[in-house]
Amino acid sequence: MATIPFTASSAVTEFAEMSETLTGFDVVELEGTGLVGPLYDELLSTIGSREAGKLLGASSRVHHEYARKDRDALDRAFREAILDDDRYGPVARNVVKMWYLGTWSQLPRAWRDAYGATSLDTDRVISATAYRESLVWIAGHTHPMGAKAPGHGSWSVPPLGVDRAVAP
Repeated sequence: MATIPFTASSAVTEFAEMSETLTGFDVVELEGTGLVGPLYDELLSTIGSREAGKLLGASSRVHHEYARKDRDALDRAFREAILDDDRYGPVARNVVKMWYLGTWSQLPRAWRDAYGATSLDTDRVISATAYRESLVWIAGHTHPMGAKAPGHGSWSVPPLGVDRAVAP
């Protein structure tokens, strides 16, 4: 198994590719949030470049091996190699939280003892922008309270995916 060398830009690209698999949103949608670079930087700062590099390397190997296979095969391999792994799983689940909620949850004590920790590994909101642009709002067809008002009178229109009840 060859190691894949990372430059800063290839690491960010791999982070976006890994995030696509973790979130179900495609890379273009993720880039549209403006969070790919900031969340990559947050991951790097929080767990350190060594652990981030190992996670991205493992993710990259799965993506390269299963790139030409069907999506189900990629998802199964990714789950086995990343999400079910004691080293990568807790961090990958936090990447999902960063994308969907704009938050980071402190990694488990066992993980911190085994792989190290930084002072940033605490329960926290990443930033106002991460909250405002998080995927939960897109997935829920809504808007972040107090941050992106939908506009006057929007309350009179049902959310996407909700059928309007017809009065008799």
